[in-house]
Amino acid sequence: MISPVSMTWGHGAKCGIVATFKIRTKQIMQKRYKICSTVTLLTLLNGCMTFSGDRLSDLNPIIPKRSPSIEESVGDFTMHIDGGKLITNNKAGRIINDSILDNWKKNNYISDFTYVPKEKFTGNAEYNLTLKGHQEGNSSIVMQILSGLTLFVIPNSVDISYDLIYELEEVSTGKKYTTKVSEDVAVTHWILFFPALPFSLIGSFNAFERLSEHAYQDFDEQGAF
Repeated sequence: MISPVSMTWGHGAKCGIVATFKIRTKQIMQKRYKICSTVTLLTLLNGCMTFSGDRLSDLNPIIPKRSPSIEESVGDFTMHIDGGKLITNNKAGRIINDSILDNWKKNNYISDFTYVPKEKFTGNAEYNLTLKGHQEGNSSIVMQILSGLTLFVIPNSVDISYDLIYELEEVSTGKKYTTKVSEDVAVTHWILFFPALPFSLIGSFNAFERLSEHAYQDFDEQGAF
């Protein structure tokens, strides 16, 4: 026969084991949460800085003769980034077009622009604009891995080249114009750049201002707009 004392002791031992297990599990979960939170925070706070190239000179904006409407599309445009790419060629082209045409609109070169897929222009705008060309991104995959493993304590860089071809068509006359513009952007990820986060995209902005200005002024010299 099992004594009440033995039963009480056995039950207490089981409760103690369960309580210890729960406490230990909670400690492990809290530790993992802290580690995951720290890694996530450091990943989000990694520093990034962009630097524009020098293939194009700075141009002052000109006064446009008029501000037409534009339909824009992405044609035979390709993109390659070492280590793989996260977006499609078409999406990359649309990002470039948005940057270029936002600058045109800011300078009153155009009144507005509308995207149409795969050059399926509607004829409702005064001009049709098609992007072609290539975007190349060169980087060391080994340095990307090392940088990621060290939470960007070890820096890594991506050198991006934009070789853009724009074809412009005046809808009412059918006249066509072509321009080619090229520029580079260097992107460096390094945790020490984090304090400069508000200025991280200045290099990229400068590069796209040059691309947009040279493209527009070349079209203007050809008699477009």
